[in-house]
Amino acid sequence: MLEVKLTPEMETALSAQAKRSRKSKATLVRNAVAQYLQDAADYQAVTESRKRRGRTHSLAQIKQRLGLDS
Repeated sequence: MLEVKLTPEMETALSAQAKRSRKSKATLVRNAVAQYLQDAADYQAVTESRKRRGRTHSLAQIKQRLGLDS
């Protein structure tokens, strides 16, 4: 179990959002943490990929290389 201390402003905003969405505050916090962890994992994967692959190319460069730039 985890205890999270929120500022009064965050608590008010969370309560209002829970009421609007008809979800519990715990569900909203759980979803927010899950999204953060997924975003962090995605960011780490991109960072690692860029280290291994080196140079990147823009979409325009790839289209031109493949002859799709018309």
